[in-house]
Amino acid sequence: MTDDLDDAILCHEGSIVTEAASDITPASRGFAIRSQAANLLSATRIALAILWLVAFASGLNGAAVFGSIAIAAAISDLLDGRVARRMETVGAFGKWFDSIADIVFILTALGCEVWAGAIPIYIPILIALSFSQYAIDSMLLSGAPIKSRLGHFGGVINFGIVIVLGLAPRPSFPAHIVRLLCPLLAIYYVTAMGERMIGYFYRED
Repeated sequence: MTDDLDDAILCHEGSIVTEAASDITPASRGFAIRSQAANLLSATRIALAILWLVAFASGLNGAAVFGSIAIAAAISDLLDGRVARRMETVGAFGKWFDSIADIVFILTALGCEVWAGAIPIYIPILIALSFSQYAIDSMLLSGAPIKSRLGHFGGVINFGIVIVLGLAPRPSFPAHIVRLLCPLLAIYYVTAMGERMIGYFYRED
């Protein structure tokens, strides 16, 4: 009698496992992959940052290489948010991963440009400080990022700088213009950080 009962229990447990396994269909796996499409797009910017660094370290300086990398990164940044909203997978992790992928790519590319002498070192430093302010404000101070129009356009400017330097590397005329504009860009970044700080104090009031 006990053996029959054990057999029945094992049979029941086996049927549960079989039903659970049957739920993991190719269709459900495909949906799981599609639900991560936005994060995969963000991850491409980290891969492109590594590719930029490898190409730079290898001595490549062609516009076809760095321009293509810069444009691909900008396209992925444009698409990942749209894909997340389309797939209804917008979440805190995705937002943070998007921002981190942006800053990793931007700082990698501009760090190489500093090494090449195309831009002064204070440009990537100010960008890093701006992102740090955003992160600290989001995690520790206000619990949510304070919206900043200057900060938003600063992100667009960052990609614009990388694209210009990628397509027209130093000592081309566009790269020379970017270097001449660097003091104005520095003022813009500092102003954007100031706007975010003022916004925080107004929120506290």
